[in-house]
Amino acid sequence: MAKTFAQIETTLPHSRKLRQLNHGERWAYLCAHLTPLGGYIGLFRYPKAIWADDADLAVAELDTAIQKMTETGLLSFDEDEDFVRIHSWFLKKNAPENASRMASLAADYSDLDAPDELIMESAAEFTVGAIKRAQRWKPDSVEWGKLRDVFKPFLAAMRHNYEDDFHEALVAQLIGQNRAVKVELCALMPSLQHHLEAPCPHPADTVGPHYTETRRHLNETKTRKDENYTDQISSENVQPFTALNSAEVGSAEKGRKAQGPRSETIEAARRIGAIP
Repeated sequence: MAKTFAQIETTLPHSRKLRQLNHGERWAYLCAHLTPLGGYIGLFRYPKAIWADDADLAVAELDTAIQKMTETGLLSFDEDEDFVRIHSWFLKKNAPENASRMASLAADYSDLDAPDELIMESAAEFTVGAIKRAQRWKPDSVEWGKLRDVFKPFLAAMRHNYEDDFHEALVAQLIGQNRAVKVELCALMPSLQHHLEAPCPHPADTVGPHYTETRRHLNETKTRKDENYTDQISSENVQPFTALNSAEVGSAEKGRKAQGPRSETIEAARRIGAIP
């Protein structure tokens, strides 16, 4: 069924992202919200010829507008299949108010023929946006049970279809969300917990193979030197150096004093007439 209405935030004209566009590009962005081809999940096929006609732009001008909208993070566009996904669709006005509406929107994904990446991103945003809106419900509301009945099979199907890629899409959508949203989502999808609390890969990622091999080479070299030194000491029957204790040091000093000057020193002194 074609969409008959659109919900747009009244704060949209003040959006910093939108202000980076010129008037023609802004109108093209609004046309993506208003077109009856759009449906209710913000992900739909919008052929460029139709979009350009709606926005009163040449196709080349629309290409420039799409590039600008993509760069500013307002939407994603698949050039091969002409699919557009409007970002933050479910994080504002279009977030479902109740579990019945959530079930209706979840059903729209079941037969959706769109690029995988756009489906994952949209489904992840839908999930997070719905749970975020549900935080307004009372804790004992019957809607909570209905929400879980909707999202448990929905998330299971998405995980089955896209595996860890869907986990990553959810994690990206959870950035900046409050703890209550994360807790509820992890309860619905326990496998997500590992991705949210995965150990930091810093040591493995920052210590490259070259560094590891270099350290190993240095350690092996040091070990060989130690072994060679030990072998040399053994073959020459030389005792390794050890520090003397205070008694031994005193005895050695007395021995040197008792010996007196060497004969070579005395002979040299006589030659220069220093002693008779």
